[in-house]
Amino acid sequence: MDEPQGHGPRRAVGDLLACPFCLSVWISGALVCSYAVAPRPTRLAASGLTAVAVSDWLQYAWTFTQDRVEG
Repeated sequence: MDEPQGHGPRRAVGDLLACPFCLSVWISGALVCSYAVAPRPTRLAASGLTAVAVSDWLQYAWTFTQDRVEG
């Protein structure tokens, strides 16, 4: 957890980038806008991000399963 530095616009941008919830809204907005401009490359990028998300969930499931088996 980093605390943004500075004041004015620099502080506002720092607040938006330091907050994971705020950053996710900006990233999703960028994906939607890029889909309107260039659908094919955006679909490719979204597919890659989806593969990473599925991989993360599988890793969490594996860890949960190991913890349950090991007690």
